[in-house]
Amino acid sequence: MRFRLTITIAALSFWCHAQKLHYTANESETIHDSINHRRWDVGGRLSQYSFRYMSEFFPVAIITKSEKPYLFQYVPQKAIDKITIRSKMGTQSFEDYLKSLHVVSFIVVHKGVIVYEKYFSMLPDDQHTLQSVTKVITSLLITSLINEQKINIDQSIENYIPELRGTDWQGISVRNILHMRSGMDNKSIDFETGPFTNPKHKNYQLESALGILPKSADTPTSAYQCISSMKKDTIPGVQAAYSNINTFVLGWLAEKVTGKKYSDLVSDKIWKPMGASANAYTCLSPQGIAWPHGGISATLRDLARFGMLFTKSEIQKRKEMMISFQQLKEIFEAPPVPNLFAPFKWAYQWDLASDGVMVKGGFGGQALYVHPEEEIVIACYNYVDQDWGMNMISDTALAEIIKAITPGKKK
Repeated sequence: MRFRLTITIAALSFWCHAQKLHYTANESETIHDSINHRRWDVGGRLSQYSFRYMSEFFPVAIITKSEKPYLFQYVPQKAIDKITIRSKMGTQSFEDYLKSLHVVSFIVVHKGVIVYEKYFSMLPDDQHTLQSVTKVITSLLITSLINEQKINIDQSIENYIPELRGTDWQGISVRNILHMRSGMDNKSIDFETGPFTNPKHKNYQLESALGILPKSADTPTSAYQCISSMKKDTIPGVQAAYSNINTFVLGWLAEKVTGKKYSDLVSDKIWKPMGASANAYTCLSPQGIAWPHGGISATLRDLARFGMLFTKSEIQKRKEMMISFQQLKEIFEAPPVPNLFAPFKWAYQWDLASDGVMVKGGFGGQALYVHPEEEIVIACYNYVDQDWGMNMISDTALAEIIKAITPGKKK
């Protein structure tokens, strides 16, 4: 959802917050009281708790696990433990490096086998928030519907969502919405305009209508009405601009095309077929509307299992029905968007794709990395700092992990 992704570690705080694993009932009550007087996403100790227990703060819909779960083998790769990282904190072991970023949990999967797995302040069965990593789950719903020929990517959105006929959305293709080029919201990562603090901002209005942000006098009565009343910022298809609004429309599109709820779609088209070992859930508005742009919570292993769907063997196994090799190629070949932080792409909602690796990040430092060719998946959970900064692993750390798994190969 809130988005300030950079895979460098410059300008990030390295203050190591206490990694708390267990809470008493009294501690939970105190945290709830503090959050009720502030916000669930305020950062620091409070967000460490809320990110782990979103279902305590919002209504949810269950995403159902598979009856035949995928059984990971666990074969630790000692070379990853031997990685050392140089940073502002000096030279650190890989585990100490993760702790310095207050990473909650971290997993590395190679060719379907877990080669590294650590839990610092969550348990393996906990369902942690994915935040904006949810977006690539929603985009996979859309690519699967495209590949089933239930959606034409070049059709205008009002052909599938009649409520958008006669609005500024009319004439905008599914393709442009899918690739963050709708032209409907160019300010969601412009923090000076207050996408999460200014009640008049488009993003704030949508998220307050969904119950994510506090309501104000400007909050629309309906999330759908909020979307329908929006006006274009620029010409569709010209400028890429990251926006939660685009992904919300994709979730609405999937529901309209299938006649099913978002949670049921994720269950039936992704979670069950991939062999999820645990239920996940998506947060809902008070009216029961899902958050397709950032509402899913899941176990770490199931997030890694989801990432495997983008590896070459899984794409072949599923006969390119979830995502095709052509769609994967489009993600890597999409032109980068000029940006101060990183060469973002946002093709099929993925943030970055270069040197063989796709990256999707989420508010607070949630992250999913996939190397389709080498069949490497890295997933991690984190929580936001009090200044809303995000601690994600560096390019150097990512390269060291890949080198440890595939020694001798030229990168």
